[in-house]
Amino acid sequence: MSLKKLLPAVAAAAVLAGCAEVPPGAGENPADPWEKMNRQVNAFNYVVDSYTARPVAKAYIKVVPEGARESVSNVFSNMGEPKNAVNNALQGKGERSLASVFRFLINTSFGLGGMFDVAGKVGNQPVAREDFGQTLRVWGVPQGPFLVLPFLGPSTVTDATGTVVGWYSEPLTYAENDYVKWGGSAVGLLNLRAELMPVTDALRDAVDPYVMAREGYLASRVNAQYDGNPPVVLLKDEFEDEDEGKAPEKKESK
Repeated sequence: MSLKKLLPAVAAAAVLAGCAEVPPGAGENPADPWEKMNRQVNAFNYVVDSYTARPVAKAYIKVVPEGARESVSNVFSNMGEPKNAVNNALQGKGERSLASVFRFLINTSFGLGGMFDVAGKVGNQPVAREDFGQTLRVWGVPQGPFLVLPFLGPSTVTDATGTVVGWYSEPLTYAENDYVKWGGSAVGLLNLRAELMPVTDALRDAVDPYVMAREGYLASRVNAQYDGNPPVVLLKDEFEDEDEGKAPEKKESK
């Protein structure tokens, strides 16, 4: 999309975001005190995505074969292995850190630079994804309020910090050739948007897409923090809480 077409779309998104409907009680959720602002940013992102990333991603899916898209995903996943190794090490997960190093070496050497997941299919070594946001949480940093970032979408204050650090841990960040740096980043984002198409389509059909996105994101981050095995928290029934500590009522004798 040309810049002449992009700017009006962004301007329209900004106007519509200001008119975004905010339901009563917005901001009362302790995990989302900035809900009013977040909903406006979410509306902005929705319009921008509808006119830019989504149609381009749909064309990409239609034109590029699934096998080729999978190879692109593998390449970018492989480039993320050093980041996985470092964050696993920072979290004290030595085995997973070594597994990430193993995957990077095997797939780079025998998988044509990561186009093929040799380590996963032959070595039976799954990806051990970690990011700096997860590392901060493991270190005891609270997740902070839910936050919708312009263009990027759902996050939290802690995860947003991790995103900045993560940018500097990406190999493409240090590419000297601007075409490689920005072109490679654009391809990676386009491929990611294509992968998320089923998820975003489901959100569009939801009664409240914002709430669905928020709850889904927060749950996925807890799941990721505990490597797919989050602790089970048992909550008492609210009526039991109200009655806790009260003596049982005596029945009147007739």
